[in-house]
Parts: sequence; structure tokens; C-alpha cells
Amino acid sequence: MKDRIDQKVQNGYSLDLGKIIENSFETYKKTFLISGVAIILIGIVAIILYAGYFGILYGFGNFTETMTQIEANALNTTTQIINGIVGALFGALFAPILAGFIYVNHLAKTNKEFGISTFFDFYKSPALKDIIISQVIITVALNAIATLLIITNHQFIAFFVQLIIYLLTYFTMPLIIFGEQNYMDAILKSTKLFFKQPLIIFVAFLIGVIGSMVGFIVLCIGLFFTLPYYFSIVYATYENGIGLEENSPIDEIGLE
Repeated sequence: MKDRIDQKVQNGYSLDLGKIIENSFETYKKTFLISGVAIILIGIVAIILYAGYFGILYGFGNFTETMTQIEANALNTTTQIINGIVGALFGALFAPILAGFIYVNHLAKTNKEFGISTFFDFYKSPALKDIIISQVIITVALNAIATLLIITNHQFIAFFVQLIIYLLTYFTMPLIIFGEQNYMDAILKSTKLFFKQPLIIFVAFLIGVIGSMVGFIVLCIGLFFTLPYYFSIVYATYENGIGLEENSPIDEIGLE
């Protein structure tokens, strides 16, 4: 698999946007219910953790006063740095779950069983270290650039710079999960792979984001069940462009 990835990095590869969309819907239809439930459960945990963080930072008193303090300190350099560090820690904590959402699509595609526990399987995976470190690097880069540009009053530029980082690291997680890459190789090769097909990857990314936000149109609760579509489009793009071995190491040895 590593040789195949290196060949794609060196020689390029083709992507079929129509096939990506078709395949993404195919796996999404099989996973959206259980993925939605997983997002609700994970969302509850995340809210509790963030509430605890802001409570420690600003106190557990009046909610309105706390929100006022948060807004007043939004552009404070120290607050931005602290929030960036905390964001990196949260990114590290939840990174294996993001890998789980992508992997669930692979199990659906290959007609294998999965459940709620599948989303947490990468906490016991040999790839755990690379998953966490890659996410920390990406999150730190995103937060550092955003902090610098926001403090200097360039919020609009910050959005586009962050978008570019998201696109450059689009394949990072799949490369670690399916491509047996370490965290640094995954980030670097993801960047090189993006430049081989930038337009189609951008369009696929955009479709994934829009598709995941559709839940806002119906009911807000629907958002929990449309958010997983983003992971379906990421998996479909990787599968269509890079491909997977018929007998992938992750299938042979599992996540033990």
C-alpha cells in the first residue's frame, strides 16, 4: 500500500466526482443512523467538557455574565493562546473518534458489522499515536494562524487560510488509517496529493460540508444525522483516488 501511495504522490491520480458522490451516499445511507447517535453522545460529552473549561476559566456563576466575559476577552491575546492550547488538547482527545467515523464508512462499504463501539476502536489501535499527533499538529497550525490574524483584525483572511489548511490535510487521517503512514508522512503526502487534484478535492470538500449542514434546513436535531456525511465524502474521495488494497492490513489484523 505504501508503494501505491508513493506512486500516486509521484505520478498523480484521477478522481471521478460523480463516482465520489455516488459512493459517499452509498455508505452514508448505511451509517447515518448509528453515526447520528454517536454524534449526539459525543456532543453531550464535549459540551460537558467545554462547559467545565469555561466554568473554570470564568467561574460557574451567572450564565449571562460568563458569556459577557467570554465576548469581552474574545480578542485578548492571552485568552486566544489559552483557547488554542485547549483546542489542541480537545483535538487530540477526539481525534481517534474522527478516525472511527471514517472507518465506519469502510466497514459499510465492505459489508462488515459495526456499532457504537466502532467509533472508539482507534483508542486501542497501533495507529493511535500518529492519529493524535497529526491532529495536534493540524489543530495547532489552525489555531496559531487564526489567533495571529484575528488579533491583527484580519478575520476574513483567517477563514481562507484555515480553509487552505483543511484542504491540504484532507487525506491525512485516511492515509494513517488505510495507508500505514506515520503522522508526518501523512501530512506531507496529503499536501502533495491535494495538489495533484486540487479542484475536484475542493468541490468534494464543499459538497461534504454543504451535505453535512443540510440538517439545519429541516430541524436542528437533523444536523446530528447529516454531519456524518462529511466523513462519507472524505472516505469516498480517498477510495476513488488512492484506492484500498483488497486485503487491507487494517482488516487483517483489526484494531487490536
